[in-house]
Amino acid sequence: MHFKSIRTLVATLVGACIVVLVVALVGYATFANSRSMAFVDGQTRELLEQNIEQRLDAVASTQAERIQARLTQALDQARNLASLNELMEGDRGVSLSREELSNVIRDTVAENPDLLDAFIGWEPDAFGDDSEYTGREDAGYGPDGRFMPWWYRTESGDIEVLPLGETMESETRQDSGIREGEYYLCPRETQKPCVIDPAPYDYNGKTLMVTSFNVPVMVDGEFRGSAGVDLSVDFIQGLLREANGSLYDGAGEMALIAPRGGITASTGHAEAAGKQAGAIFDETVVSQLQRAKAGDPVRDASGEMIELYWPFRLLEDSKPWVVMIRLPADVVMAGADDLQSDLEAQRQADMAGMIAVGAVIAALGLLVSWLLGGSLSRPLRQLAGRMRDIASGGGDLTQRLPVRGRNEIAELATQFNAFADTMNDVLLDVRDSSDSVRVASSEIASASQDLAGRTDTTASSLQETSASMEELTGTVSNTADSARQASGLATSASQSATRGGQVVGDVVKTMDEIEAASHQVAEIVTTMDGIAFQTNLLALNASVEAARAGEQGRGFAVVASEVRQLATRSAEASREIKSLIDNAADKTQAGAELARSAGTAMDEIVEGVARVSEVLGEIDAATSEQRDGIGQVNVAVTELDNMTQQNAAMVEQSATAAAELKAQSHRLAETVGAFTLRERGEGERNHQPAALPSDSHAR
Repeated sequence: MHFKSIRTLVATLVGACIVVLVVALVGYATFANSRSMAFVDGQTRELLEQNIEQRLDAVASTQAERIQARLTQALDQARNLASLNELMEGDRGVSLSREELSNVIRDTVAENPDLLDAFIGWEPDAFGDDSEYTGREDAGYGPDGRFMPWWYRTESGDIEVLPLGETMESETRQDSGIREGEYYLCPRETQKPCVIDPAPYDYNGKTLMVTSFNVPVMVDGEFRGSAGVDLSVDFIQGLLREANGSLYDGAGEMALIAPRGGITASTGHAEAAGKQAGAIFDETVVSQLQRAKAGDPVRDASGEMIELYWPFRLLEDSKPWVVMIRLPADVVMAGADDLQSDLEAQRQADMAGMIAVGAVIAALGLLVSWLLGGSLSRPLRQLAGRMRDIASGGGDLTQRLPVRGRNEIAELATQFNAFADTMNDVLLDVRDSSDSVRVASSEIASASQDLAGRTDTTASSLQETSASMEELTGTVSNTADSARQASGLATSASQSATRGGQVVGDVVKTMDEIEAASHQVAEIVTTMDGIAFQTNLLALNASVEAARAGEQGRGFAVVASEVRQLATRSAEASREIKSLIDNAADKTQAGAELARSAGTAMDEIVEGVARVSEVLGEIDAATSEQRDGIGQVNVAVTELDNMTQQNAAMVEQSATAAAELKAQSHRLAETVGAFTLRERGEGERNHQPAALPSDSHAR
């Protein structure tokens, strides 16, 4: 880009620098602000996620502990009933009649309002004297007098008794997939406490979620009956609803999943109580529930829902119950999103302010640069005017520029005046020297003509010498080619011998490997021989044992005899194989020795051929050096001939140049005569260069 004014140039460059600087600062501030925003957003979300995780863990663990405590209390009551029944047997120090034990069960229901019922079911005649209690169903006995009282709470709050009935040992599956007699069959089959998953039951006209806690009555390691209590778990729905309400105003969902996958309670699907989780929730939730069954909490915040699955166990070797919490991620992150929006709005406002300040600074910078450019260009315009005046003076070198100040402009005027003084002196010297040049050029022209004749004679002699050297070079080249061919043949022979040596070496290596493999096979055969020996011993022992067994071991004795014969034949075959392998190993070793001898002879051949190749190589190298030396001499003679011819041409050019120089000296004298010069000694010069300080910048 070309500028007609220094003022415009300075204003443009300085203004551009200011604008670029302002844009760079604003751009970097924008970048730094965006990066800070991203960092703050990331840290905020990370801290929020950690806080949410800790909060969900606390809520889930608290609810799990509360639920576990209530369920464990009911399980302990069933254990107490079972323990009391176990003490009724033998000499254990407890003696209660059927009526007294039945009243204990009734008192258990009466003293625990949370229980729906309690029961004890003994095996037939396990309590004794069942036949004496036939027909006493009103007292909790079966038709056959079997002791099976079931005390339950009526709709009015009274506690009444009935026998457990025929469902006690029923294998029929209910809608929930649980057997009708699971409360009795499970303790009898496993001989361990059993907790039946909650299921909906019609109880006194109401549908309740009921779970049953059953403990086997074990006496001297034998199953005598089962004691249990039933508990309504509808209270869990209230616990989960209360806990869910404390989390983001109930925006999420909490549920308790039973060990077999049934929904015990759910704040989001209250009507689904008793149904399988797979029928209500999607495959992702079911998969996470399966992971939680391993016993460790499962957390997932990768999708649209933030999920926590917190397992707990009632029995050590049972499957866990799982407290599930699911929260919408957008609700949880709403605070972080609002904060991000506020920060983004503040960032936009800050950016607008920075851009406005940058625009003001850029405008002020452009104004200052325009004024600065004017102050710099004004003296230069004045200097340009003076130089035009000097240029229009017809070659008058007596004119000088005025010097004002001590800045760069003043230094420029001073140096211009010094240049004019120097040019005046130079032109005076040129005028004085032009006459001397004219005389000297005449003498140079005469000498150049004489030198041209002698140069032609020298050039003829050098051409004859060059022809002789070329013939000698051809002879030496033929000798070098012959030596090179012989060296190549020797090298090929050496390479062939070397490859032969390598092949022999490979043969030796292969023979060694075969010998090693033979030894390994011999060891394997020895091992097989040992195995055959051990098999023979085992077969012998088996024969002895079969003989002791008499008639029953006869078939086994025949098999043992066949095994001994096979072991004997295996041992003989192993010895024959070992003998063959030893013979092969000896022959392989002999072959390896012969191969080594051949390898040694081949190495000697390779060494001899290599020496021949080396000698031929030395001859080839010497011949090549001779050829190169003669070639260099030939090149030198050729170059000398060329230089001589060039000298002849240059002599002719010198003569021509001398004539031209004489003519130019005439024209130079005429040109210098056109300038108006101040002769030496004609008074003092009108101007002396001003002395400037070392720091000559404008002030």
